[in-house]
Amino acid sequence: MIRRFACASLAVLALACRGGEPPGTVEEAGPAPRRLPAPTAPPQSLAPADPDRWMLGFIAPGEADPVRPRVEDGSFTLPAEGTDEDGIRWEAQPPGEEGSLGPLGRGVLWAAAIVRVDEPTGLVMRADTALTVWVNDARQPGDVYASGRIRVPFRLEAGDNLVVVRAVGGRGEPRVQLWTTDRELVFNPADLTYPDLLVGDGSTQYLGVPVLQTTGRALRDVTARVVEDERFEATAIELPALPPAAVTQVPFELRPKAPFEEAGATVPVRVRLESPSARFSYETTVELTTAPTDGTAYRRTFRSAIDRSAQYYGVRPPETVDPDADYALVLSLHGASVEAAGQARAYASKDWAYVVAATNRRPFGFDWEDWGRLDGLEVLEEAKRAFSIDETRVYVTGHSMGGHGTWQLGSLFPGRFALAGPSAGWASFYSYTGRPRPSGPFARSQASSDTYAYLSNLMQRPVYVIHGDADRNVPVRESRELVSRLEDMGADVTYHEEPGARHWWNGDVSEGTDCVDWPPMFEQMRATTLDPTELVFDFVSPSPFVSPTHSYVTLRSAVTPYEDLAIHSEVEGDTVTLDTENVRSLVLDGAALADRGVATVVVDGEAMTVSDGPMPVGPQGGKRPGVHGPFNEALSHPFCFVYPDDGPDTYRRYASYLTSVWAVRGNGLACAVPASRFTAAMRADYQPVYLGVRPEGVDVPFAWEDAVTVGGHRFEGAAAAFVYPDGEEGSLAAWIVTTPGHEELVWTVMPFSSGSALPDYFVWTDEGGAAAGFFDPSWAFDEALGAGF
Repeated sequence: MIRRFACASLAVLALACRGGEPPGTVEEAGPAPRRLPAPTAPPQSLAPADPDRWMLGFIAPGEADPVRPRVEDGSFTLPAEGTDEDGIRWEAQPPGEEGSLGPLGRGVLWAAAIVRVDEPTGLVMRADTALTVWVNDARQPGDVYASGRIRVPFRLEAGDNLVVVRAVGGRGEPRVQLWTTDRELVFNPADLTYPDLLVGDGSTQYLGVPVLQTTGRALRDVTARVVEDERFEATAIELPALPPAAVTQVPFELRPKAPFEEAGATVPVRVRLESPSARFSYETTVELTTAPTDGTAYRRTFRSAIDRSAQYYGVRPPETVDPDADYALVLSLHGASVEAAGQARAYASKDWAYVVAATNRRPFGFDWEDWGRLDGLEVLEEAKRAFSIDETRVYVTGHSMGGHGTWQLGSLFPGRFALAGPSAGWASFYSYTGRPRPSGPFARSQASSDTYAYLSNLMQRPVYVIHGDADRNVPVRESRELVSRLEDMGADVTYHEEPGARHWWNGDVSEGTDCVDWPPMFEQMRATTLDPTELVFDFVSPSPFVSPTHSYVTLRSAVTPYEDLAIHSEVEGDTVTLDTENVRSLVLDGAALADRGVATVVVDGEAMTVSDGPMPVGPQGGKRPGVHGPFNEALSHPFCFVYPDDGPDTYRRYASYLTSVWAVRGNGLACAVPASRFTAAMRADYQPVYLGVRPEGVDVPFAWEDAVTVGGHRFEGAAAAFVYPDGEEGSLAAWIVTTPGHEELVWTVMPFSSGSALPDYFVWTDEGGAAAGFFDPSWAFDEALGAGF
């Protein structure tokens, strides 16, 4: 019997150069031919394609939505005016200025229209406040937060094309704008990721440009070039493919020929995209600005190790930088809807510290969990490389959603920060929003989301908490309860509650904005240092995937995935004693211990002589960093969606949709190719996410020929998502598969959202979740580690 359970969850013109496949004229250049430069085509703007009228239907909050299942199964057609058979009243309305569909209160707005074209062509769509948009049987994410910056592509067929938009109220005015284009690739300059070019700085940075691919096939072997001029060297970044009918961010490497000399200057940079499978190559010019070195906040970019996209962080530097001095580093996490650059500007310049503001991947992003948490940690390390930083003086602070991020990073990574300073922060989705707590395997895959469970890690650190007592956005009870629990533990916690202050407040105490740049908190930071290799501590981790390292210990795997891992360290003389709970394997940093004069370490009663290098303890095979799970781990390193060459088109459309979701929600770069194009060379650079594909030579514990089967259990008409080693040393792969004829079930799984990670595997049918769980530490199926069987 299957037990059911709940899963918690521009118009811009691309210039074109003739190229394409088959290759054009070549000439001999040494031992191999090269492509000759191609002439550029004249500019051509996108053509407006807004319909004469939209049919609008409204569903009030709490009411059942009969429209969505019909849109998703393809049975929805353009409604007539009046009330339909489901009781939805439809009204015709012409689009307003900039595609406005009029004001919308709480609830869901459905908008539908017909766009007619004489021949197949590309479509570019802006859809503010929309959750999802459809054209015929293809879907894309909308811009639910109504930034006005997001564009997504579709492919129109000759004749009538049904356009459907699902918008939500309470997030601004719904706007939908459509443009047709005969371009294969369209740049979106409204959503650039760019640096400010600092005077005196000639270091390499990156430019990220969202690129809309409007064809129905993957464009392979893409080169992203910066065209050489008097300011920049020629550079090239090779990408395996641009996914079909999707938007993804493309990075370009900016390598100045010399440091910039004058602040406030405009510096153009010309970029080009080339592919042998495209009809043209495409160019655009982006204008950047130089920034002064007087303490003014600026943007700095880097190339992310998560997906190789271009990302940025805001920097508030000291007014004057001494090249021979080491500085403190304050990592600041912004609130919902706030840009990292704006967060950096909220601080006054400090003569003793750099303040750096990570992005969370987007202004709303991932609530500083999951990929947002990874972004914060990545920016921390990038800033340490970019600036001269004293490792003992690193701090984390943030406001609102960033206050939650401060509680998250501070409690999960106490070995990285000398002080945590949350302002107007909330503890968890459960305390703040009332979201139901997940159960079973999902409770463990999402365990890191619960700040209360890891507050004890802050016992060795001072915590400075700020909140306005009239806050209407984040109730002051959130900070009061967190502070109360820390005080009950005996932690070093300081609490400032500003009388009469609401969510974002300022006075005359700070030269910056008081609610983030609070002088007493920064004074305590300046007086507090961190011991990076402390020998006396207690540390609790939800998973080696989330927070593996503290001081000299790196956790590799757990005995059981259903419990936290805990370590207790103490020292006497030249001997360290380490006691562990639920730890299967770990590695000790022998060099760090030796530097502290430690000669012997006793791990769970077994003595080891300290060596000058890594000291493994326990079995090092099986689950380990990078090959550990849960499901999100496959999407936390450069990944590529691999879909079938033949058969149902659902998997290709799903790959395109996931690519666009990652770009829209995570400002990310994704790869997607048919299975025949996923080469061994690509596998060396990208973790595969196989969509309905079983690669040759890879044994996995699931089968899905006529039913999904695992561990002797059979699920009819089902789908499965799971991670598993793919046979390569130190590599992981993911699969999302269904039984034949049930491919539409893949749309149930939308991985790119905060606080809703899947465990190692999940099986579902059209009736809901059927089974979920974890593989054991050796990656074997163990029914005792699952639920729903």
